[in-house]
Amino acid sequence: MKDNTILTNIDFSKWSKGHWSLFSSLLIGFFMWGVIASIAPLFYPSVNIVWFLIAPIIAQLIGDLGISFISDRKLGRKGTFFITMGLYGTGALIIFIASSISLAYPSLLSSSSLPFIIIILAGIILADLGIEGEVPTALSYASETMPLRLRETMLVLLPNFDNVGAMFAGLVAYITYSISNSYLIELRILGVLSLILVGVAIIIRYLTPESARWLINKGKEHKAEEEVKKGYFILEESREKIVHIDKKVPFPIRFLFLVLIAVSQYLTYGLMAYVIADYYFKGATVDFIVFVANLGASLAGLVAAGLVKFVGSKSFGFASFLGGTLTIIPIILLVTHIIPFSLITFYGLLFANMFFSEFGWATRTIFEPVLMPTSSRAFYIGLVRIFPMLSYAASVYLTSSFNELQFVEFNLALWILGAIGAGLWFTKGYDTNLVPIEETSQQTEKTSI
Repeated sequence: MKDNTILTNIDFSKWSKGHWSLFSSLLIGFFMWGVIASIAPLFYPSVNIVWFLIAPIIAQLIGDLGISFISDRKLGRKGTFFITMGLYGTGALIIFIASSISLAYPSLLSSSSLPFIIIILAGIILADLGIEGEVPTALSYASETMPLRLRETMLVLLPNFDNVGAMFAGLVAYITYSISNSYLIELRILGVLSLILVGVAIIIRYLTPESARWLINKGKEHKAEEEVKKGYFILEESREKIVHIDKKVPFPIRFLFLVLIAVSQYLTYGLMAYVIADYYFKGATVDFIVFVANLGASLAGLVAAGLVKFVGSKSFGFASFLGGTLTIIPIILLVTHIIPFSLITFYGLLFANMFFSEFGWATRTIFEPVLMPTSSRAFYIGLVRIFPMLSYAASVYLTSSFNELQFVEFNLALWILGAIGAGLWFTKGYDTNLVPIEETSQQTEKTSI
């Protein structure tokens, strides 16, 4: 089976056993990301140290670049997942054991003591290192393996389970804290949930085929052919007509576009879904804000997954960041009391803003993998993500001294930055719908498949 035939079988395959296992594998990984990424912000009120929020971001930076590099160069997509699962499984186990000991023997390990905070932070750092390192690999995996007609849909639907996981974590935390008034019990339950999910992921991922595109890139055509057969990637009788790109966009322009929208979306989501709750609210309200924000994002993800097949990807992106900019303005009016402040009104406006935040996230997850070459796809996605991570760490520290109005105005500026980036691509870029990934990445000229 020649390279071209293998790629044709992947791009125009019926939905198969291999797709189900890949879908399930990535779904649970993104869900895990949402749960694990929520642990530090949800536990923050009992610690109240800004570095408790910043330290995990440093670990994410290491995982983001280091693990994605290994995925591209050596381990492939499937192989990388067993490293990442080991990392966040170990982190979750540390969180569970430490919180259990503190609950059972508070005199031995007090939840307010420095050793306890250090142990919990170590668990969170390990878990975040693994889960963040998995994201570039997962986006690469999906873009390289899903059928062409479903690629954009899957690149929106699957990462949306990050929001679903964060929403679930927020709801569990809200119910737990409302009943027990204990952040420690909340922490222990989130640790147990993470461990259960790791166990399920190990079973599912063992059955998932490796990315044939990655194998071909490494000169392993025979192995790629085996993986295509293993996944039952069988051609459909009728095919969608593929689209070709007639314009060339230099790599620096593609990279700049991705960085601008990444900084905008990553920061506005993190600050409004988590940090605003930690800095300006108390008690169970913190957990409920996390729940409401991610409920809005989760529902938006379902809408976006349906829209992207019918709306050009660059128009969708520009509308997403424009919508985010417009929906942050009423929150400014609420904070300044031009609109009378109430929690119910705040929840509604936050829900609307996070709806567009998810549209922005969908824009990122569509474009990040398909604009990058297969040989370094995961690493380049990781490299793009370095900019928002560093900016987010700096912003968490910077905004700790802001009042509420300054905090929300800062978010408005970030949304405008994203709208500028999306506008740049709207005028200079191209749509990716139904375009083979070898062309969207400009790795090759028009393909013959």
